[in-house]
Amino acid sequence: MNLRLGRFGRQESACAVGLAALISGIFSVNVSDTFAQGNVCYMATAAGALLALLLLRLVDGAMVRQGAPELSDLLAGGLKALALPLVAGLVLSAALPLFRFTLVMERYIFVEADYVPIVLYLLPVLLLLVLRGMECVGRMAKLLLLPGALAWLLTLLLASPAFALYHLFPLFSPCFSTFLDQTGSALLRFLAPGLSLLVAGRGCQGQGNARKSVDLGLLLGGAGAFSLHLGLGLTFFGPDMASLSAPVYCMTMAARQERLGLRLDMLVLFLWVATGLVGAAFYLYAAALLLCRTMAVEDLRPVGALLVLLCMGLVLLFNFDSDEVLFAVRLVYRWGYLLLLVPLGLLWGRSLFLRRRV
Repeated sequence: MNLRLGRFGRQESACAVGLAALISGIFSVNVSDTFAQGNVCYMATAAGALLALLLLRLVDGAMVRQGAPELSDLLAGGLKALALPLVAGLVLSAALPLFRFTLVMERYIFVEADYVPIVLYLLPVLLLLVLRGMECVGRMAKLLLLPGALAWLLTLLLASPAFALYHLFPLFSPCFSTFLDQTGSALLRFLAPGLSLLVAGRGCQGQGNARKSVDLGLLLGGAGAFSLHLGLGLTFFGPDMASLSAPVYCMTMAARQERLGLRLDMLVLFLWVATGLVGAAFYLYAAALLLCRTMAVEDLRPVGALLVLLCMGLVLLFNFDSDEVLFAVRLVYRWGYLLLLVPLGLLWGRSLFLRRRV
């Protein structure tokens, strides 16, 4: 079999989960709908990360009870169909931040370009990472840990002169139900990184290492996403951010001083893009591996290439300005987490039922 799994350690797997959680936690937010309701995204991000960590612990417990080293081992018999929504959720998790990156680059960097050349600029890198396999993705994640941390730090430092505590008020605006809705939406952003590692658990040199890497990666990535959303809340009023196509990029220019003489905002953006490509490759490789394990496909490369093309096709589709596409994108942002949550809940419930029968 040629599944390109390889062997990777706890550092590589924790870096992959952490960077993917950081990118998804920041760039997979529906800006217009989320911030139009008020400024509770930073609280919902923290709650979503912790809830996702708890849910993934339950799934890991189900795997331990059934002696399953990988998530695909739970999909036996008639449950194989549950792999399809999981794969769809992982592909969407990869497409959403890439969609935001293409939007930022088209509107702020390559203003004379169309979306298609930008997507073609990203496609070969993403394709290469996925086809090289999980060991390559893990090592690239470890290599990009420092650039990702630098992008996070520079974003906060560049925006810090514009921070004002009164931007956060009123708290829990407009109501507590908004916080609960956004917490549910945040599950898609944080379930996907941990789920991806559970899919590739055999390469992590033990299920215990995979569990610890998921915990560490989600905590670090969730904390980084929370701090950046908190920085956004300190920089802008919530309704003001609703009209911005890329509030994180605008955040780097909110208080930029001319004496700097450098376009550090561009540097930060391309550090985010490089990190985001590794996170997207992590999701797409996990989706391809899950599909191959479930359907007994012995070569991951054609499946991985197909999913990469599907992901980039979705990125192009999301950029189309039509009512139907906008409605579909809103549905993905609002209810996409159910593609992951419902199958995982069914697998967890089945593990309890089988244990009781035994």
